[in-house]
Amino acid sequence: AISFLSSSYVIYYLIFKERKKLQRLHHRLVLAMNFALLPFSFAFVWGNWAIPEGTPHYGAMGTVNTCTAQGFITWVFAMTVPTYYGSLVLQAFLGIIKNFKEEK
Repeated sequence: AISFLSSSYVIYYLIFKERKKLQRLHHRLVLAMNFALLPFSFAFVWGNWAIPEGTPHYGAMGTVNTCTAQGFITWVFAMTVPTYYGSLVLQAFLGIIKNFKEEK
């Protein structure tokens, strides 16, 4: 829940409070990463509710379809978020090595 709330705040802050920061690649990557974190976090909040009813898990009250949907969302965004982290690292690395200027 904390991840969902913090990602929501970062999105709100960058879009509505500090929109001019989105001119920089770094902030656009952070924004996109937080958009990817929303469904990923929600899948964890959803948690055991998606597990099919009748399985030996506390709070299981879903169906096979809800379990499949949660697994798909978790898998897709578990791959997306590290990709954005890698993009941030690559952008910072190239900025240091190539001495990139903001004007370029």
